[in-house]
Amino acid sequence: MERKIFITDIYLRKTFDIFNILNKKYKKEQLVLLTDKINWLVKLNCYLIYGSANLCLLRKGNLFQSDLANIESSFPQDMLIYIPIEEETTLQFYKYLGSTNSKILYLLPEENMFNISRDKERLNKFCMSNAIDCPKYIDESSLRSGVFNYPIIIKPKTGSGAKGIRYIENKEQLQKIVINFRTCFVQELLPNSRDIEGGFFLCEQGKIISYYSHKRLRTYPEKGGVTVYSVADDSINIKQSAKKLIKKLNWSGLLMVEYLYDKRDNKYKLIEINPRLWGSVLLSEFCNANLLTNYIALLKQNEKIINTRIEKKFIRWVFPYDIIFFIKHLPNPLTFFKIDKNTCYINFTYSSFSRSFFFIVLNYFNLRKILKIIKS
Repeated sequence: MERKIFITDIYLRKTFDIFNILNKKYKKEQLVLLTDKINWLVKLNCYLIYGSANLCLLRKGNLFQSDLANIESSFPQDMLIYIPIEEETTLQFYKYLGSTNSKILYLLPEENMFNISRDKERLNKFCMSNAIDCPKYIDESSLRSGVFNYPIIIKPKTGSGAKGIRYIENKEQLQKIVINFRTCFVQELLPNSRDIEGGFFLCEQGKIISYYSHKRLRTYPEKGGVTVYSVADDSINIKQSAKKLIKKLNWSGLLMVEYLYDKRDNKYKLIEINPRLWGSVLLSEFCNANLLTNYIALLKQNEKIINTRIEKKFIRWVFPYDIIFFIKHLPNPLTFFKIDKNTCYINFTYSSFSRSFFFIVLNYFNLRKILKIIKS
């Protein structure tokens, strides 16, 4: 029985890194790219980017279930593995599982827990009701009556990154804005709001199988932006802080948990969860945490889980955000751009230069992406 690993959302930058990690360990024929369109241009792009045209049609929306059923039937003798890359795709995968007797192997929590994890307001309430350390939730009535302390933060209930986040320092600032409570919620703002640490987990029924953490060294934009440079760690504090959460969620699969250290009471407090693979997934294999490798090993069951010492390794997102940082600050280019053997580079490490080049050209040099980068 041959293994087939399904890779969805193939034009995302993290998907390119996921493919390159798996391409080190498995044959190209085992890696099946699922795309919502198949034509000569898509085939050419996949060949240039992935060195492979092993494609299957998986359209979003109403056609998702029938397309995935067709994909299953085309591999009757193979072991099929689903990797949760994007939340919206995984939500459609849950619907598929509820409508058919699928043989696809996966590690995911119960759908209700998945939905709690991706909704920041529901997650905040869940943590408070289960005595899990987190920022204080401020409901609409408390906000209107003034029963809270400044500063506060207004967040979108779903989504990632800094988009839509607003920081309110005083009453005058609050009076100038309108909060849409259908899409946003309010929390206290912790004192050191930039010092975010991430914990990255592979779990099975509430038990941690593999783990590493990382600390942000540089973000872009510099306040509340995406991580462009960070270092791997195996923080015991982060792991211990996440244990209770993972057990309460009875989590199975991959999980990213973000924390802030609150110096007022010396506790790590949960900020948010990403219930799927994250943008810095490359560091997982590079620092020997092996989350992707172990995810697949758990599904096969007779493969040995790799547990090795986490090495102090770094990850950088050079193009485009570190280059923008360089242009703004103009550090010494000889040291800033020096290649370091202990650093992995998003969209470059584990790939050939030609495939990385084509990926960047085809995926960044379009009007939508350029406008997004300029706006940030």
